[in-house]
Parts: sequence; structure tokens; C-alpha cells
Amino acid sequence: MALDINYLARDTDLTDDFRSYVEEKFDKISSLTEQAQRLEVKLVSRESHTGASGLVTAELTLHSPRNVVRSEANDNDKQIAFDHAFARLQERLRRLRERAKGGRRRPSVQEITQNFSPVPSDVSLVEEVLEQQAAEAKEQAAQERLEQNGDIPVTIRRKVFPTQKMNLDDAIDNMELVGHDFYLFIDEETGLPSVAYRRRGWSYGVIAMGNEESETTREYRQAEA
Repeated sequence: MALDINYLARDTDLTDDFRSYVEEKFDKISSLTEQAQRLEVKLVSRESHTGASGLVTAELTLHSPRNVVRSEANDNDKQIAFDHAFARLQERLRRLRERAKGGRRRPSVQEITQNFSPVPSDVSLVEEVLEQQAAEAKEQAAQERLEQNGDIPVTIRRKVFPTQKMNLDDAIDNMELVGHDFYLFIDEETGLPSVAYRRRGWSYGVIAMGNEESETTREYRQAEA
């Protein structure tokens, strides 16, 4: 396949079968990744607080000339973790394509699932979702127990990254692609550091610091009214 795939595994095995599985999955959605240049697949296994084998985190990062699309998922099984991360990445790629077409219509269930791999007949989709929710609940419960025992101090994480100038529409696209609820950028129209954020449904907001208070509303990918 034309897509360059880089793998990183920490405390978990990375077999040839798994590599082939990843390539087959991305071959099936080549129409969504035709502009992509590089894919990073990261697998990290974390021990539980009891020292037993814990969850595997699968992180996928797809690089294209204009966008970076990222997704992440956890499970005790690395392949299942990858499958969940892959499904989230696939959905974000579809949403990007819908925005590129200028549509605001919500995709139908058929459109969302048209390229999904079929679920084995002996596996209930509901059961698969419930298993994922149960795994996430176990991880959260273990984290809460550690916090209650005072084993984890309160920490503040600081992250600094290079500034990027872009318009508001591109900032919203990038926010959706990395799966965040907000996105920091330099507004190329105003030159101000700004924060785009998700509101309800398909509506968004942007906050910037300035000398005077103001508020405007406009449509996505359209000139301000």
C-alpha cells in the first residue's frame, strides 16, 4: 500500500500478523486516506495498580499535507483496542469529507457503517460495546481507588506547541480530527490567539482576547454575516 506506516510498541508484542491486519484494515478505507502520507500506530501496555497486566492503549495518527487525524482506544486485547481506535479514526475521516463537500447534514447510519468490517456472527455488536464500556469503567475505578488512597498526587501538565496560523473553519476541522473538545490556534484574520470549541450538536464557538468585547455569528465555510 502507498501509505507509509510506522509502528511503536511498548511492553507489548508487535507481530507480523498484526502488521498485516493493520494494513488490510486501511486498504479497505483507501478512498478516505488517499491524501494521507504517513500513519503512526502506537501500542502501549500499562500494568494495573496490582502489578497484573493492564490495558493496552492503541493510538493512531494519520498525517496528510493539511491535516492530522488522531484517535485512541483502550482494551485488554491490543487488536480490539486497535479496532476501536480505527473505527473512531474512520468516523473522523468521514466527517472531514462531509465538511469538504460543504454539507451540514448528519450522515445516516448506513453511510456511517458502509465501510465497516462485518462483525462475526457469534459476536453481538451490543456485547462488543458493553465490553468496551466495562473495560473503561474498570480502568476508571482503579484510578479512583488509587486517588482515594492518596497514591497519586494532584498534578498539572503543561504543554507547549508551535503556533499555527489558520482560519476558523480549518481550526474546527482540526479539532474534530484530533478528537478534542477545543483547539488552540492563531486566527489568520485577526492575528489573535484563539480557542475554537464544540458546543451542542453541530454548533461551535471561538473565544479570543481583545481590547473590545464583540460577538458575531456565521455559517460554517461561509463569509461572516
